[in-house]
Amino acid sequence: MSQSITDDSLLTESPEEALKTKAQDAPSPKQQAIVAAAAELFLHQGYGAVSMDAIAAKAEVSKRTVYSHFPGKDALFAAVMMDHCDSVAGIGHLELDPSGDPHDVLTDLGCRFLPLVTSAEAVALFRIVVAEAGRFPELGQTFFHCGPLRWVATVAPYLADQHRQGRLELPDAEAAAVQFMNMLKDPLHMRSILGVQQQVTEAEIEVHVRRSVEDFLKLHQPR
Repeated sequence: MSQSITDDSLLTESPEEALKTKAQDAPSPKQQAIVAAAAELFLHQGYGAVSMDAIAAKAEVSKRTVYSHFPGKDALFAAVMMDHCDSVAGIGHLELDPSGDPHDVLTDLGCRFLPLVTSAEAVALFRIVVAEAGRFPELGQTFFHCGPLRWVATVAPYLADQHRQGRLELPDAEAAAVQFMNMLKDPLHMRSILGVQQQVTEAEIEVHVRRSVEDFLKLHQPR
């Protein structure tokens, strides 16, 4: 039997959820400094080589202060990922209008998502995860929660609404959200990860998003 991408049996506690319980309000200047320091160190040294002591020193705070905001290094990596997603694409704050036209809504979503995953920082973070998840399983868990699962949590409810309204044939909204994500990513994301293409242009993104949306809608037209 296949498992849903959101099946809790696949996951440990979400670092994203741990962060939410730590800070319900806007991040303080100290939190922002800690996340910025962690991002710089992770990007230059990788995940395994960076210690909480080094992050504290870089942020010019005590290690106790770091732990008062972030329960562990995986939670800090989650904060770095979410900060990047929100600053580039606003993914964490998107609320998709169920009455919105699917073509328009999905096009706007794609034009936010593709620049995000092909950005230099996102590519570097993805490479870190691939290189080090074998030694640090929590790193893969963190990426899974803050990347694919966050996307599904944003997109699947909208797709489920479109199915209920009879606009699209989407009996499994979660699977459809993953399918749309993969259609958007390939091949530009893979080219970026492998260094085949150093920069994805705005024109390339617009063309690829348009084609991906058209193909997705054709696949799921009501019969």
